[in-house]
Amino acid sequence: MGFFSSSSSGSDRISHRELDKALYSLKENEGFSDHHIDKVKQIFRGDMDESGASKGISSHELKKGIEWLKEHPNEHHLSSDHIEKLEERLRHHL
Repeated sequence: MGFFSSSSSGSDRISHRELDKALYSLKENEGFSDHHIDKVKQIFRGDMDESGASKGISSHELKKGIEWLKEHPNEHHLSSDHIEKLEERLRHHL
């Protein structure tokens, strides 16, 4: 394409817009509640609030967040099925 391509394919980070789009889709199509969405946003808030080239969720940060969800089931109300769907949907944006 060129220097100013707006294509998100090949991006190494999930943007705020992509996160919101993925979470909205999970809410509408996979039964995620507002509480589920809020918890996911809390987990990735630090990654989204970074500045510059570090802003967004990297594949490493996504892996760490998903691992935390799996290792701490008493800290949230996401089922293992929800976590799997979340990971799949977010990996699509990397």
